[in-house]
Amino acid sequence: MGRNPKNSQSFTEIMITSFAGESKNILDDKSRLSIPAKYRRWINGKDTECTFFITKGSDPCLVAYPEPEWEIFTEKLQKLSQFKKKNRSFIRTWSRNSIRLKCDKQGRVLLPQEHLDFANIKKEVVIIGALNYLELWDTETLEKHQESQIPLDDDYYEDLADIL
Repeated sequence: MGRNPKNSQSFTEIMITSFAGESKNILDDKSRLSIPAKYRRWINGKDTECTFFITKGSDPCLVAYPEPEWEIFTEKLQKLSQFKKKNRSFIRTWSRNSIRLKCDKQGRVLLPQEHLDFANIKKEVVIIGALNYLELWDTETLEKHQESQIPLDDDYYEDLADIL
């Protein structure tokens, strides 16, 4: 493993490579979701001892940030001016709907009912790797949401080419 010259931790202990792909899992009877091992390993190089901050997403899904990514995100939020009403409102909404959840030894997190209700998650969960976070979707909600989205056509990719 590579070493970070600033400290002696390996890169996998302090930084996410990136999440990609899609998995499906089923909530157990206690509303616990097993986070696939491939995602847990990306967080710390191990299958266990991972912590996520889960919040309600901008879309009708839940968003799960690994703890190191959550810290980076909150540092950016702290730089927003608190004198602007939109900033205060966003920070308040984002923070009040967030919860810190630690994976148990089987790699499961206990999802609060309020969060499950928001995302319409009842049993089956689609887990999508979205670079530095995971999206947790109800299968039917995801299908409906995808149908309502603007298609990613050639013009979109042309515009994106100017940014990337």
